[in-house]
Amino acid sequence: MLFEHSKCKKCNHLNPVYKSICEECKSYLRERVVNIDLWNTIQLIIEEPSKAFRLILFAEHKNFILILTFLIAVKNLIIARFFSVPQLGLNGVSSSFMLSLGLILIITFLLLNIFSLVQKSVYKKQKFQLRFKDIYSTTSYSFVPYLFALVFIFPVELVVLGADIFSNNPFPFQIKPLITYILIGFEFICILWSFYLIYRVNFIITSARLYSILISIALGFIWFSVLLISTKFIFII
Repeated sequence: MLFEHSKCKKCNHLNPVYKSICEECKSYLRERVVNIDLWNTIQLIIEEPSKAFRLILFAEHKNFILILTFLIAVKNLIIARFFSVPQLGLNGVSSSFMLSLGLILIITFLLLNIFSLVQKSVYKKQKFQLRFKDIYSTTSYSFVPYLFALVFIFPVELVVLGADIFSNNPFPFQIKPLITYILIGFEFICILWSFYLIYRVNFIITSARLYSILISIALGFIWFSVLLISTKFIFII
């Protein structure tokens, strides 16, 4: 259980989950976690996500969060560009890359912040003592599989499809249907995996299965709806 170390065994004071020392009697509650070990955390997200998210919550310094946010924004830009293909095709983009990246970075930052603030409000009503940075960090690390698609799948797409990756005349699946659908399948798996992790971290915190399922579905719907809407302006300003 996430909150098993929150209650002090000496004075019975209920501490916030991120505290390693009792607020009342100063007894040790658990082993101190200073920083997030990136590679170990990524490995745990794959093998033992519950343990990974506990360590992220326990960590005093939520390092690598800005890097993750930036990489999530880059992945969002690529997905938004794919969404824009039917309308813009290969040569319909008029905005500079840096402008589009800047806009999607703002959008990504707002999405993560708004979601974290909403979650913080919900947790507060349920008497779960978590800080904004705890929620933001667990949400950001939930997108590690999302970034697997950026690091491992997108380069393969570029090699296999080349300039035709953003073509709408013909579409990539008309040029190389089998490999295109396989790559799309892997992308879809990475996306589902990330939103499954959103569910897992919420279930770890609340133990409410239905709420955790609904919040992960809601975030996924809002996330990709915003990316779809963003294609109306980020590539043609």
